Amino acid sequence: MIRIKLAGGVGEHGRSSFLVEGDTISFLVDCGLLAASADPYPHLTKTEIQKLSWVYLTHSHADHSGALPWLENLGFTGTVIATRETLSQLKVQPRKSAVLGEEAKCHGLSVRWGRSGHCPGSVWYEFQLEGKTLLFSGDYLEGGLVYVTDLIRNVRADIAVLDSAYGPELRSAEEMRRDFLKKAETILTAGRPLLLPVPQYGRGLEAVLLLHKRWPDLPIYGDAHFQNQLKWAISDRAWTTPALREGLADVTVLPLPEDSPTVGFCFVSNPQLRTESQELLARRYVSANAEVLLTGTVEVRSGSWRLQQEGAALFSRLAVHSTDQQREELEQRNAFLKVIPFHTPDHPCEQREIILG
Repeated sequence: MIRIKLAGGVGEHGRSSFLVEGDTISFLVDCGLLAASADPYPHLTKTEIQKLSWVYLTHSHADHSGALPWLENLGFTGTVIATRETLSQLKVQPRKSAVLGEEAKCHGLSVRWGRSGHCPGSVWYEFQLEGKTLLFSGDYLEGGLVYVTDLIRNVRADIAVLDSAYGPELRSAEEMRRDFLKKAETILTAGRPLLLPVPQYGRGLEAVLLLHKRWPDLPIYGDAHFQNQLKWAISDRAWTTPALREGLADVTVLPLPEDSPTVGFCFVSNPQLRTESQELLARRYVSANAEVLLTGTVEVRSGSWRLQQEGAALFSRLAVHSTDQQREELEQRNAFLKVIPFHTPDHPCEQREIILG
């Protein structure tokens, strides 16, 4: 018998965490935080935590990995398994970890994985145990410009937990990119530079690729982390697309100035502008005629949220997740007996536990 507990991530944007318990096996897929919540941690008991042997991470973003220190404080003594890139990106290193593909194999558990197209090191998982197959897509996107996706095709699974973060959004990823460029053009035509707060690992590289391709003569500025990420992306051969490497091969990212430049694109490696210094920098730029352009989910009470509430930041989504329509297309290309959409409040959690006999 297999017990699957939806400990977070279903019916909400964040706190992704899925418990799998078999007769002799207990592991977790992701262990994330729910931002801006009084109760941000996965819905797991201390007994469940102490029985765990592994945590398999799909990627490093806090809504998938941020609760690992909490898990260890409550008695988790097992091993965190993820790609080498994901492990290197964690802000707090787990006490025990193993690189995906190099971990010690467990009798009775088979693991297959592929790149999910979300960020460096991000993957989806297919687990087989006790005659059942479980699929966890992680944050999944097909047709991305920046990161490679190993397509999920012809998989037969008893349970499929699938990214559906954008819910009923009708625009395709390409249409979102066009809308992003239109908004950028409006700002530039008004003679204003752009400040873009972006994740440390993720859609920032897509933003710079689109902007540089459209306006190749405009300068690009970035903080030290953004500069390093661009250097990595151009040299990488495992996670980034040829289109990215070719499109940004000639780009030089200048150091981000303390005061706003008069023209160009400025990248800050924090989508929520969480630190006081980052929010103050954004406010200095706005005062000097720059426009802040947000491209992903804005968390309540963050610096980005405050600027948006004040009318000092605009929003234009760049796709790094699936819509309901894309999820349904994925279902049609595979054979899933039960599908659980996650990463969105558009699909509430109707049952917390699932038993497979």
